[in-house]
Amino acid sequence: MAELTPMKRQYYEIKQRNPDCLLFFRLGDFYEMFDDDARLAARELDLTLTTRDRNVEDPAERTPMCGVPYHSAEAYIGRLIAKGYKVAICEQLEDPALAKGLVDRDVIRIITPGTVTASSMLEENKSNYLCAVYLSGQSGGTAFCDLSTGEFCAANYPADAVSHILNELGRFAPREAVCADAAAENDDIRTFLTKRLGSLVEAGGDRFEYMAAAARVCEQFGVQSTDALGLGEAPAAVCAAGALLAYLHETQKCDLGHIRRLELLGDDHYMELDYTTRRNLELTENLRSGEKRGSLLWVLDKTKTPMGGRLLRAWVERPLLSPVQIRRRLGAVEELVGDNVLRGELIRCLREIGDMQRLVSR
Repeated sequence: MAELTPMKRQYYEIKQRNPDCLLFFRLGDFYEMFDDDARLAARELDLTLTTRDRNVEDPAERTPMCGVPYHSAEAYIGRLIAKGYKVAICEQLEDPALAKGLVDRDVIRIITPGTVTASSMLEENKSNYLCAVYLSGQSGGTAFCDLSTGEFCAANYPADAVSHILNELGRFAPREAVCADAAAENDDIRTFLTKRLGSLVEAGGDRFEYMAAAARVCEQFGVQSTDALGLGEAPAAVCAAGALLAYLHETQKCDLGHIRRLELLGDDHYMELDYTTRRNLELTENLRSGEKRGSLLWVLDKTKTPMGGRLLRAWVERPLLSPVQIRRRLGAVEELVGDNVLRGELIRCLREIGDMQRLVSR
């Protein structure tokens, strides 16, 4: 086998650090892929395989490659993400014109189904959740984050954890799940994630270790202890939230300052519905085709902004239990229903507002 060039050696070193990702390796105006990545991308994206080793006599010794223009890469990445792949973006870290020798390169971000932020890859009226699932005996916890808006919440289950976890997964329908070992080995949880929800499942490893998780949670939300967030008696929720933050930092490799608030979910806040009940009630999609049309949300959704659409969907998926909160919400609705002029002015104003939640996160 021919000796590797410095550029190929650099590629293989970076690929070795990201073995589960398709590596988009920046070369000039293109992102290039090589070997198995190239074969897979060519098949999934209908690209033509080529090679630079045309001088190598044996075709089996040639390195297959394919590429996409960097200025239009988002569309190709979106197609790969929609099929459940992870994409590592490897950029040039210095100006090629000023570099002495090989241009320094490294992965600046890993894009996964649960960490998408580009509007072209997202449904504007639907949140895109990444979750972490922790399980230890009969207790457990979950954490959910929509990176595109900064929404972050966690839940703790001291008993009958698997049942509660399945219900929460059905409610949030995450695109991707980071699972502790016990959760990944639980047949009910794994089957529900992969078969029912079509989620990508990641092994959590030591990200769920309590002390490290608690430190990450405190640092992210600017508190001295987990007690300040209401997590003092919720160790499983701390493990899940800390693991989720660890995964986000590993993949995004940037500041996550837009994630500023943690909501602790409790069984006294929202009605907990199992997956079968949720489907039979046709809350957000109809039974026949799985589309929004014909569902309760389809009947109710007259929102004028993507933010309103996501909020209404959350309200339908998470019915309130508190009579005080229910009356407060109904009072707000009644006020607008009874004032046609105010409602009309508000509608006109809302039509001019962009998706501020997702704009801020960028």
